[in-house]
Amino acid sequence: MLLAPRCAGCDAPGAWLCVDCRDLCDPVRRGRLTAAGTYGGALRRAIQRFKYEGERSLAIELGGLVAARVAADLAAGVALDAVVPVVLHVERARRRGYDQARLLAAEVARRCALPLRDPIRRVRLARPQIELGRAARAANVRGAFVAEAGALRGLRVALVDDVVTTGATLAAAAGAVRAAGARSVRAYVVALDE
Repeated sequence: MLLAPRCAGCDAPGAWLCVDCRDLCDPVRRGRLTAAGTYGGALRRAIQRFKYEGERSLAIELGGLVAARVAADLAAGVALDAVVPVVLHVERARRRGYDQARLLAAEVARRCALPLRDPIRRVRLARPQIELGRAARAANVRGAFVAEAGALRGLRVALVDDVVTTGATLAAAAGAVRAAGARSVRAYVVALDE
């Protein structure tokens, strides 16, 4: 039986993320990191449903929020050559049934007409960052990513993930992207957990 979508933020019928909940997102910029909004309220509920309740369709809406930030940077003259997801370990993606960062990155790439590249792998199944305090997060992801040598040589990369809290995962993934030869890395996420 097919059901009409309901907003993941407020449960209103008609869309996976309604206009009102989308409009609550105020972009946040911290240096080379841009978030579509802060991790709270409707955006937090939508991300949790996307990540933990199997609502893959939310990749279109949440990816659209990130794509709007990437598009704004492109329009302002920021040069980007490729989109790269902060991938899950293959075992965690298998258990979840999908890799949420890969789905978000694919939507960003599609909407911004940029190629999607996937040159990094998560080689260590670390504990989920959500289970750890701020201090333990960096150690938890140290050495977790490897890169395909030269796969991003000279490219300016938009690194995409769902939520950033301490930045440890993004920093580890960015290191792998640089090891793959990227000239520069900018990070884009759905939400910043302050």
